[in-house]
Amino acid sequence: MPKLMIYKNTYSPLLLLFLFVILIFSSCRTYPFSEYGYTIEKDPNYHNVKSHLSIRTDSQAVVDMQTLHASDKKALKSYKLKPKNVDVLYSATLPQDSSVNMLVWQADENKHDFKNYLPQTSKANRYLYQKKQAGDGQMIHVVYESLTGSQVGLIFSSDTSIDEAKINAFLTKDVRFSREMFPDLTSVDCPPEDQVGWGIDIPSELVRDKHTLLKIYQVNGGEEDLILYTLREPKEFYYTAFSVCKDRTYRAVYTDLQHKEIWSIKKHGYEIVAEDAEIMKAYENR
Repeated sequence: MPKLMIYKNTYSPLLLLFLFVILIFSSCRTYPFSEYGYTIEKDPNYHNVKSHLSIRTDSQAVVDMQTLHASDKKALKSYKLKPKNVDVLYSATLPQDSSVNMLVWQADENKHDFKNYLPQTSKANRYLYQKKQAGDGQMIHVVYESLTGSQVGLIFSSDTSIDEAKINAFLTKDVRFSREMFPDLTSVDCPPEDQVGWGIDIPSELVRDKHTLLKIYQVNGGEEDLILYTLREPKEFYYTAFSVCKDRTYRAVYTDLQHKEIWSIKKHGYEIVAEDAEIMKAYENR
């Protein structure tokens, strides 16, 4: 009589644990935050260079560009937006109404098709609009196609009813797309005769192939006050110039969009004047 062959499970406990960990991590994929967005002090807007988007924020509220809360994930999933298809720009409260949460997302062209949404127009912007109940509260989803082709969505949610007039006011006045990049901050408070041109040479080997920021701070003792900034294009020429006051000290800081310092230099106005005079002397003696 042939023996009954019994095959034992040959999977090791270590392999099973590895497979379990892989399953857990693949099912809990997090939503990435956009590397193309930034906020900057003294500018009440969030900017995103990928979609050329500018949105006014509330200076009194926190604009979160790093943490996605459970309610934010729930809002995205309620509109079937998956982590592999969208980048989160930021979450905050609506400037006109702090009881309304706002989550902004961005996706590549043609990633999503929003059926049964109402087409709307606000100034030069056209967008899709949908309102729905969410338990005792309400949600509103607004979707734009940016000038660069990216989709941009804003999800508004509240535990109670939402005042649509405030949403419409926000969409009309505070959401902007522009083919031009965003304006620089210029705040030099001395008359032209007391100013000097400061030529700033960023070391050419440090110039990044991504968008960056160049900021100038006025140094007052141990404090610094931002007076100028400009958004720089990828691989933009390393030299630039600003007008500053002759009798003050300044620090120029070159950073990425997350404000990580790449390079900086500090100078007083009299040093800048002396350097300018040396340049002019060398030019005249050619």
